[in-house]
Amino acid sequence: MSNRYCSLVLVNFTKTRFMSTSNLKNIRTKSKKEIPIVKGLPIVGTMFSILAAGGGRKLHEYIDKRHEQYGSVFREKLGPVDAIWISNPLDMKLLFAQEGKFPKHILPEAWLLYNDTYGQQRGLYFMDGKEWWKYRQIFNKIMLKDLNVHFIESYKIVINDLLNEWELRDGQVLPNLIADLYKLSISFMVAHLVGGVYDNYKNDISNDVNCLAQSIQKVFQCTVKFTVIPANISKSLKLKIWNDFVLAVDNSIESANNLVSKLMSFNGDGLLNSILNVHDIPIDMVKRLIVDFIIAAGDTTAYSTQWSLYTLGLHKSIQNNLRHSLLETDFLECDYLNNVLKEVLRMYPLAPFLARFSPNDIYLTDHMIPANSLVVMSMFTSGRNGKYFNNPDDFEPDRWNRLKNNKYKGVNEPFATLPYGFGARSCIGQKMAHVQMCLTLAECIKRYEIQTMKPVKIALDLITVPDNHINIKLQKI
Repeated sequence: MSNRYCSLVLVNFTKTRFMSTSNLKNIRTKSKKEIPIVKGLPIVGTMFSILAAGGGRKLHEYIDKRHEQYGSVFREKLGPVDAIWISNPLDMKLLFAQEGKFPKHILPEAWLLYNDTYGQQRGLYFMDGKEWWKYRQIFNKIMLKDLNVHFIESYKIVINDLLNEWELRDGQVLPNLIADLYKLSISFMVAHLVGGVYDNYKNDISNDVNCLAQSIQKVFQCTVKFTVIPANISKSLKLKIWNDFVLAVDNSIESANNLVSKLMSFNGDGLLNSILNVHDIPIDMVKRLIVDFIIAAGDTTAYSTQWSLYTLGLHKSIQNNLRHSLLETDFLECDYLNNVLKEVLRMYPLAPFLARFSPNDIYLTDHMIPANSLVVMSMFTSGRNGKYFNNPDDFEPDRWNRLKNNKYKGVNEPFATLPYGFGARSCIGQKMAHVQMCLTLAECIKRYEIQTMKPVKIALDLITVPDNHINIKLQKI
């Protein structure tokens, strides 16, 4: 959940790294160009144009074409959403540098409506202002440091359990790939929470993990349907899609709460222990925070891992090179593995758009964005722009090789891809997610040859998903 709009941390670093006070003054005097406006109808704006272009599932392509027409900055009203869209990495740096101490991001209407309707108190992702800043600072100290050996060993148990199941499908297409990866993501999160005792209790919580994985997948499947009929209208009319959504969220929160209660009794040495013993946080708040962490882990790493396996299955030579590299280097030290993952996340960004709501005027290179505007960063467009990446539509992990001048071989502007976002509201689980995905790819590649049966295209269901079922066949080496 969090990484759907997630984004490194350190606002002060951002400010000093990307601009000085004098530079900002210069930008303020320069930023006088009018922002191009895409003309639309009253109330609905250009909603009919996006529907004709394929609807919300093709929004990334629609906005990409708008940038071709209007440039790197334009304003367009899509139904109720009136936003300023930007695709220049320099403008993105300026936006993050001016986002302030308590930046606001955008949440799906259905999730907020559910919380308001049922008085549901949620975790870090739903917080704003001083409350968010308090708990974000606590979790920065825990989550953004390197993982210790206990976590890695627990992770290896998780991935080996899945690969042993996949071994039964040797030579066959995996029938439930994304469901398996949902379960894997939640199991990784559980292992991170309890640490070294995971192996002792994994069988006791197996059913809980399976139920939660199914519930979380259902939440996101239901959320997507509100792109057709808004959540508030669905609720007012008592439509089935709202009732299905409520049931799915109820089940996921109940399942997550039950799971967290069990995990607390295990007395592990993982993240849960750090939160309970190091910081003075009430137990009910601990449960709120952890429940949302577990729910957030479901779809984010699941879909990124699926895109990684899919892409490797299309490029046999790259797959062989990666296998050879991993035979010589530990997965944590393997530069080629990191390059592969960077390239996957560039081409298939989980969040093709990053959004911010600014209470103050924002000064870009040539434009000024008025206060109280919704600003959307077009990461799909910037990540596939030939100005920033050589041969942008080609999968080339070697583009991320460092040259002697410390620049990349085929990357002219690395800030044009932000898989974990940036700024104060960056993805809190980025270290954990990166290690999990690297380990999954490493262990899978060492054991199997991956074959993708047919290519798919990108679609949007809140995040970047395949427009068709991904069929992957594994052949034991």
